Amino acid sequence: MSVIDEIKAHVDIVDVIGQSVQLKKAGRNYKGLCPFHSEKTPSFVVFPDQGSWHCFGACGTGGDVFSFVMKRDNLDFGDALRLLAERAGVELHRDADADQNRQALLDIHEHAANYFHYVLKHHAAAQYAREYLRQRRINRESIETFQLGFALSANASLREHLETKGFRAQEIERAGLVFANESGSYRDRFRGRLMFPIRNRRGQTIAFGARALEPEQQPKYLNSPDTPLFSKSDVLYGLDLAKDAIRNTHLAVIVEGYTDVVIAHQEGFKNVVAALGTALTEKQLSQLQRLTKRYALALDADVAGEAATERGLELARAALNRKQVPVPVGPGLIGFEERLEAELLIIELPPGRDPDEVILDDRAQWQELVDHALPLVDYYFRAQTRDLDVKTARGKTEAVRRLLPVIAEMNDAVERGHYLQELARLVQTDERVLAQQLESRGDRVKTKQVASTGAPAVRAGAKYDEHLLSLLFYDPAQISRVDFLEPDDFQNPAAREIWQALRQYLFTSRDFDSDEFLDRVSAAARAEAARFRDAAQQLNLSEADTARELEAAAYRLRLQRYRDELTQLQFALEDTSLSEQVALYAFADALRQHIAETQRALNARTVLKSSAFVDIKSR
Repeated sequence: MSVIDEIKAHVDIVDVIGQSVQLKKAGRNYKGLCPFHSEKTPSFVVFPDQGSWHCFGACGTGGDVFSFVMKRDNLDFGDALRLLAERAGVELHRDADADQNRQALLDIHEHAANYFHYVLKHHAAAQYAREYLRQRRINRESIETFQLGFALSANASLREHLETKGFRAQEIERAGLVFANESGSYRDRFRGRLMFPIRNRRGQTIAFGARALEPEQQPKYLNSPDTPLFSKSDVLYGLDLAKDAIRNTHLAVIVEGYTDVVIAHQEGFKNVVAALGTALTEKQLSQLQRLTKRYALALDADVAGEAATERGLELARAALNRKQVPVPVGPGLIGFEERLEAELLIIELPPGRDPDEVILDDRAQWQELVDHALPLVDYYFRAQTRDLDVKTARGKTEAVRRLLPVIAEMNDAVERGHYLQELARLVQTDERVLAQQLESRGDRVKTKQVASTGAPAVRAGAKYDEHLLSLLFYDPAQISRVDFLEPDDFQNPAAREIWQALRQYLFTSRDFDSDEFLDRVSAAARAEAARFRDAAQQLNLSEADTARELEAAAYRLRLQRYRDELTQLQFALEDTSLSEQVALYAFADALRQHIAETQRALNARTVLKSSAFVDIKSR
């Protein structure tokens, strides 16, 4: 029995969920109001026999006790595992050396932050840094809240201080705070700069951002290098202080600069965070997805800012979760449309103004800009036609060339129709002409007729998620064949985390280094990932066979998910009032259609060879 299975065996999912949701017995199951969206009619069902839960309302999400705790408490899998293990009385086998090394790095950063902060407040050499903060109108409370500091210009000021605390130069170098020069002596990385401690979601300092205060200092901003604690693309500055406000306001405002965040929080706008750089990354977005599905980008209103916005939005569309939703389109017909599970907005700043300047000069104007942030496509329309004269034939043609592909990406028929009308108005052209051009692209939303497929099949016992991940370790280059899979397809929380990390790693790195990848997943999932890698070493498949195996495993995994959801739905129907059953029956029909389509796709693949299916548990 795995640690995960052992915890599930010792934890009552009804008791865990019952701490947050008022549950009422409904036959063999329990029902209540979904804690993840507002509703008046209970659509949240707990299935104690299966150890799972599902929301049949607006959320459409579900999972096991791990996924519930992760979603409820905004935790990653490792934290949820530790919390539930403690509740269950199950001992986790931890890598003591890795934990000790990590704690040492955290201790170094804590001492460094305290030292920089003390220097800023009390050292005579920091007077011009204090004057800079006064000019930027950053008050004492903000200096304390964000623990701002100052690095002296001496070559070894921080190193010598940390050595008095018992840390060795090699440890301080590993933390990224010093570096060795050609002669082998160590120099402080940050010298003569205003220091912004960068903290993780728990409020622990893991890195620093440093701002130059003299014109000749380059670069203007200098961040810590990548360390075992810190990767620039993974962190959002200020998230530790903003997470509650983001959850309460249902909106994350993303800016570019440290000072923008400090001033926003100082003036009461506490749902503001900053990306550490010009491009928003997938890992940064994944942290926000646990808090909200509404994101507003407020980037500097200059050429670089606009380019960064478009890069960030392009990545956001690819990174954010999507889901298939059933849409009634006529008698007996349901269309399935893929919708982005997020609302992406753009805050257009006045020319030449940064967020902190707008906030300090006129708090009401900032609030109005946030309240009137442009939806993603509206911003695209404005940004892509800014340089065009749409009154001329050439300008109209170019506008259509740029914007029609954006409309073609939309799978929501109503949304497509709306923006097709907007484009027609913009270029003063008959909408039917544009619709014909769009149709010629072959980008229609497909409507599928719902058909009953009879009783759901018995759930397969094979560990398709483990087999699929082992195949990806065997031939990582083939991940694009199964990129349609979603995190919810993986019932095992560790496998879900490994899939998400593996997908990001393979789509952002040219070469696959399994050891480097294992360092990117949490300690809780690392042992599972190593097991999948070891299993991959036992495989001996051609490229074509690997492709068929991989696709078959993916479709079996998806099929297993749909069948489980249908089984849960049928249990829910037994304990649901007649008025509620209409919507649930439509959802059930949609699931049966998905099952039929997935089964057809699976039938088209070669049946798994017994020699290829490695028994991972035995290794």
